Amino acid sequence: MSQTEFMNLADTLAGRIKSGTYSTVLPSISRLSEEFGVCPATIKRVLSQLRDWNLADGEQGKCVRINPKAAGNLFFHKNIVVIATLSTLSQPFYSDVLNILNDNLASIYACFHLFVSPLQFKECGFRPDCVIAIDHYKDSDMKLLGNCCPDEKIIKLNHADRRYHYVCSDGREAGRRALSHLAEECGHRHIGMLATQTNYNYGGFRLRYEGACEYTETHRNIKLSTWEIPEGMEATEASCEGMEQLMLRDPAITAVFASCDMIALGVYAYAAKHALSIPRDLSVIGFDDQKFCRTVYPQITTFSENVPETAEILFGLIKKILTDPDMPPQHHTVPPRLLIRASTVIQNRI
Repeated sequence: MSQTEFMNLADTLAGRIKSGTYSTVLPSISRLSEEFGVCPATIKRVLSQLRDWNLADGEQGKCVRINPKAAGNLFFHKNIVVIATLSTLSQPFYSDVLNILNDNLASIYACFHLFVSPLQFKECGFRPDCVIAIDHYKDSDMKLLGNCCPDEKIIKLNHADRRYHYVCSDGREAGRRALSHLAEECGHRHIGMLATQTNYNYGGFRLRYEGACEYTETHRNIKLSTWEIPEGMEATEASCEGMEQLMLRDPAITAVFASCDMIALGVYAYAAKHALSIPRDLSVIGFDDQKFCRTVYPQITTFSENVPETAEILFGLIKKILTDPDMPPQHHTVPPRLLIRASTVIQNRI
């Protein structure tokens, strides 16, 4: 028997265990040998493989017991891979979602694996059953992933690329809601936006920018001026310098939507430099609900991404992919929640 035939036989018995056909013990060696038309020695090798896979256990000469965690469990020891950079994993939203996902996968005895680059993933010694890609990987990186895992088994998290499954915060709605709050609830007419990473067609930053632009297209009395912060420079003085350029472009700006909370800090730095009061002279909205948003003064109005709902949808999508690998791409958006704090609220605004 060739190695391929041997593994096919092992996979067949593994499938019967996971589907519940065998729930407590395996048939005898002689019975399996007769059913599959192979010698008893081959069946013994197959049983050894099942033990290596933790699907079954048993002593020589006795019945082979099935691992109760595997019996009737189609997800048992399925390999779920997450690929994300260390900087992304440091963000509370992603770390919280992945912690919940890890717990959920453990509850069905699936395996959670984390890699910090496509190249590291390439070196893994197993074939994944599902891949979750978090960062904005280039098409060449996605092709590398596709060589190890079919596109229909890849999920993008917070990257609304319709070529793949995705679970994504509704960035467009966030952009529209930010402008709506500043214009309709706070009374601003000249609004600035510090954008970043708008070159990623499917990225969350791009969607927030598009949502803000869509709002002004249907509200002609609102002027939106934008400035692009270079990618990777969001947490540096570039945000403050970008705010300088934005105000030079439109000195009438009285409110700013920052693409993320780190950029919002740049707006705060600009306000301090020019002795401006937040929110009386300049209202500010961020995105991410970083912890510092509640420790700076005044506290930053921002968007909170829905961790529990995102994790629940992601877990459900993984289970669907594992049971129906030919399922067409599924697309899910999760509306973020606007947390109104002191950076946009003025008492007795005229």
